[in-house]
Amino acid sequence: MKIISKVEINYFRSIYSISLLRNNDINVLIGGNDSGKSNILKALNLFFNNETELNTPFNFIEDLSRLREKEARSAKGRASIWIKVTFNNFLGWKSLPEQFSIKRTWNRYEEYPVDTYSEDLPSTTIGRFLNRLSFHYIPAVRGRDIFSHYLNALHDALIDDEKAGFRGASVNLLDAINSSTKDMSDKINKGLNIQSSIQVPEDLRELFSALDFSTKFSGYDIPLQKRGDGIQARHIPFILDFVARHSSKQHIWAYEEPENSLELSKAFELASEFSTDFSKENQIFLTTHSPAFYDLSGPNVSKWLVKPEDFYSTGNELHTNVTEILSGQEVDESLGIAALIATRAKELYIRINDLNEAQQKLQDKIASVVKAQVIVEGPSDKRILEIAFAKLFPNDECFCEFISAEGADNLTHNLKSFKTIEKKYPFPIIGLFDNDQKGRAESKHFNMHKLVANDQFREISADKKIYSGMLPIMPALENVADECKMKSGFVFQIPLTIEFMFPQDVIKKAIEAQKLVLNETKYTAKHTSGIQYPVNLTEECKKHLPEDYHYLAYEIDESYKVRFSEWVLTLEAEAFVQFKPLLENLKFLCD
Repeated sequence: MKIISKVEINYFRSIYSISLLRNNDINVLIGGNDSGKSNILKALNLFFNNETELNTPFNFIEDLSRLREKEARSAKGRASIWIKVTFNNFLGWKSLPEQFSIKRTWNRYEEYPVDTYSEDLPSTTIGRFLNRLSFHYIPAVRGRDIFSHYLNALHDALIDDEKAGFRGASVNLLDAINSSTKDMSDKINKGLNIQSSIQVPEDLRELFSALDFSTKFSGYDIPLQKRGDGIQARHIPFILDFVARHSSKQHIWAYEEPENSLELSKAFELASEFSTDFSKENQIFLTTHSPAFYDLSGPNVSKWLVKPEDFYSTGNELHTNVTEILSGQEVDESLGIAALIATRAKELYIRINDLNEAQQKLQDKIASVVKAQVIVEGPSDKRILEIAFAKLFPNDECFCEFISAEGADNLTHNLKSFKTIEKKYPFPIIGLFDNDQKGRAESKHFNMHKLVANDQFREISADKKIYSGMLPIMPALENVADECKMKSGFVFQIPLTIEFMFPQDVIKKAIEAQKLVLNETKYTAKHTSGIQYPVNLTEECKKHLPEDYHYLAYEIDESYKVRFSEWVLTLEAEAFVQFKPLLENLKFLCD
């Protein structure tokens, strides 16, 4: 919500004179420690609440810029602090222009500021407009007193909200509160995956001073204030957002370091909620050190770089300076390594989310089946194994269901998850990796577990019957590897994907029919006598492979894998003979 369009601050603490132009729904202040970010938020709190911090009254002597104090003393003039805020007429009042400014000035001798605005604006209208605004300052250090303060704001919102039934409620007070806060509790549950509901004390006279959340943890009801700082801190924006949605006022947040006490993935989740949800009913100004909030972007976000600079080359007076960040290049130049970290952290966050979604999807699927589950890397692996069993055992019902994990790393993630979750499935779960570079790397995560089933699989959990293995190297390919070692003098690891488990003549036929397309592997760098030059890995490997096995030096084009898996349906059973030992070992584990 765009309530404020511009902020000008003069002579407040480390700020001599700054302007924040083009304020947006979310306004992000980025900078190092002691750069002055917090003073911008405290100046806004001074403008709206006449206090610098929560329950901390304004003190002119302490809050006046030191340089301005020196200037006034030198000129024998009167020093002042002034803050000017330009508002959008977001309420659409006819008595106000599209934009208008209010300037508030503080001096040494007055407890309250002097307001200045256009003579065309009626003072009663300005007063009514300001009364429609509620400003919340959330400091970086958030103790129990901060939490209680915003629970009292929740009380005020409930009192004002007739839907709460609060004014006449006594006998059914608990039901009234939980009914009124259901949408907030649902949103907390959705956003945090934690069941939270209002816990009411027996002494109703102390209702909102003792108000707390009862949260579920390991099946028990635990008061929120007994939980960790991160869990408590995550509740505050949900409370504030609820207050805004159930209040007749419009709300502005000044939020210091919302990422405090949160692990990185939770910070990214919170940043997303600020951008897509909380900013709909609130205008938000925030400071941050976190890549999660550095990364916020879009038409509803404005960002500023805040840093201390020498003022007019005085050499000993550092003052807060702000520069609007308008481009990614500016961010890179200004933040340096922090920008690089932000990009990498966002990539990791997205990847973790993708893994968690894939994991949940797989767990949901497995919850509805009754057979043993063999999880493979991709859909083409799944289809080929289904066809192989049908061809080799035409009269038998398959002993398992094959499932695609959509990637080797997803498969690793899911096997680890199945091991750690409390649920125990009534059937075995087996992960089957390709025997190529990626599959071998992922399979190494389980190398500490003992070998079973002819030493082809690892037993990840005997109790839960969870196993991990790789596609077996056939005897013919083992002979090729031995030949290459004798010829070249080094160990040659055959890269085996499921497509290469078919006989040579089948693979040759598939290539000729364009059912399987091979691409050259990536180039690498080779060093000789200090000279670096590129090497084509495919051509290098072909030098050591028998001609009939040159296809092993290539990578399979991913876009042809599904096409190949459907094509093998036309093959006779003898084409799948090399799959028989693998399927028999899988059946052994599933019995």
